[in-house]
Parts: sequence; structure tokens; C-alpha cells
Amino acid sequence: MSLSTENEKVARIEEKIQSLRRGSFKTILYIVILAVSLSILDFIFGWKYSETIPPILQPLNDIILLVNPYLPYIQGVLIFALGYLIVNTLSGMAYTYMRRVTDHPTAATVRTLTRISGLAVLLSMMTSVFNVNVAAALTIGSFGGLVVGFATQTILSHVVAGVFLLISRPYTFGDTITVAGQTGVVKEIRLMHLVLETTDGTREILIPSGTVVTQIIQKMLPPVQPKPIKTLLTLDTPTRVVKAGSSVTFTGKLVEAGTGKPVSGAKIKIMDSDIGGDDLLASGTTESEGRFSITWITKKTDLQDNTAEVYAKFEGTDDYQQSKSEQFTVEIK
Repeated sequence: MSLSTENEKVARIEEKIQSLRRGSFKTILYIVILAVSLSILDFIFGWKYSETIPPILQPLNDIILLVNPYLPYIQGVLIFALGYLIVNTLSGMAYTYMRRVTDHPTAATVRTLTRISGLAVLLSMMTSVFNVNVAAALTIGSFGGLVVGFATQTILSHVVAGVFLLISRPYTFGDTITVAGQTGVVKEIRLMHLVLETTDGTREILIPSGTVVTQIIQKMLPPVQPKPIKTLLTLDTPTRVVKAGSSVTFTGKLVEAGTGKPVSGAKIKIMDSDIGGDDLLASGTTESEGRFSITWITKKTDLQDNTAEVYAKFEGTDDYQQSKSEQFTVEIK
């Protein structure tokens, strides 16, 4: 993975975090505006009789008595308008969060479910505002929920299980697992299904999420490597012609040779190969992804010619074996 690709990945993650923060701020702002607006409306127009209107509002006596019968409708419109904005913001936050752990179709499904649930809560608030008969609302709601529940029982159970698996994440992409008697590599984690790919790459196995939740999951652990572990050090192609006194940045990566796992915190040296002995040009340390970026202020290293035979070197530790990168020729003018 190149440095630019890593930077783009970090930028996307930071953008999603900022989006979640903006969504949280907007949600709190909408709730505060709704609460304040409802309080102001109730204080001004919540008087049914002129005798109960406070002296400060007496100049508005006629308007208050005119608007009071319609106050529940005004409050209902306000609740629906701001509530809809809150539901949309929450569903957008759910989508942004789910995109960090799964694909677009699954995240879009979670966003839709969040929006439907939010609208259901919003409608229940509307019934309380308009003082709908509680017994009738419960009867209709219970009957409707019973019908919908029976019709979608299996589907909803898989959807709920899929959401649970996405949040708990007992496995991740690339893991080799055995579940429901099937063994394969985790290829996709969908809302309704877990998609496994057989180890020979010839078949895909779709296991319903509800089944996965109720089964024992066996996850294959990576083989334990004897220490010190072999390493692979790569040096990205540097600038071939440089001017003396200018700065050159050498980039590359250090990983485990067998697994490709990045090695962080390792000291990397940029060396100049010479007949009389190798010279140290600059040094640095690998970061969390195993990459390094080392800057060298160029200067002539050999009186015989104007070139430097540059390579990267890792001298090894108790846990990792030493390794060298490919050698490059840098001309110094």
C-alpha cells in the first residue's frame, strides 16, 4: 500500500468521524430548538380562559383565545417537522457508522431501519399530542404489529441477528471460520447473510445471520511463528538524480515475510554501499502500518564518483530477523 493510499484512508476515516460529530451536534440542536419552541408556545397560547391569562400577556388576550383551540395542531406540526429532521440526522449517523465496518448496501439497510423506527416513535408522539384514544391506538397498533410480526418473523429475526453481528463483530473480513458445519473465509458480512468463500475459491456459502448467532463459531488462528521471525524490507524507488544539499525522502515498508503483518517501531537505516564499508546516510522508525519515511540531506559520499548506492537496512531484534532492501543508484549533481 502506497503512502498516498494510506493518507486517503486516514482522510476518509477522519471525514466520517467529523460527520458523526456534526450529526450529534445537529441532533442536540434540533432537540433544544423543539423543547424551547414547545415551551414558548405553551406559555403564550396555553390559556383557555381570559381570566387565567397572566397580566403580561393581557394585550394579546384575543389572539391567545383565538389560537388556543389550534395549539395542539401547531405543536404537532412543529414536532413532526423538527422530529423528521432529527430522524434523518440519526439515520445518516447510523449509515456513517456502519460504513466503517461493512459495505454500502448493508449500511443503507441499517439507515432505512433507523429511519422507520424513528418515524414510528415520531408518530407515537403525535398521537399523544392530539390526545388520541389510548385504548383504540393500542388495539390498532397491537393488531397491526401482530399481523406484521407473523408475516416477517423469519426475516426480522435475521435482520436483528445481522445488526447484532455487525456491532459485536466476532469475526472480520479474511478470517477463516467454521459455522453451521461450513468452513470458509469471510468474504462479506451482510445484514441477512454471512458470505463465506471456500478455501479452494470455487464456491460461496451464504449462511443466514439468525443461524450464525445460534451456532458455535470456530475461528482459525494464524500459525505461531518461531522467533526471530523472518522479515521483508522494501524500499520505494527514490529520485534517481538529485542536487547536492537538497533533501530526499526515502519511503518503504517492513513486514513479516510469511504473513505480511506490518512491523512497527523498528529502526530502519538508509545506507550507502561502498567498497571500503557501508556508510550510514540517515535513519528512522517504522510506524503502525510498518511504513517508514526517512529524509536525507544529500551530499557526495564518494570522492571517486557522484553516485550513492542506496539501500535500506533493518539490523533485527530478538523478535525479528535482519533484512535488506533492493539497492538503488542515486546520482548527486
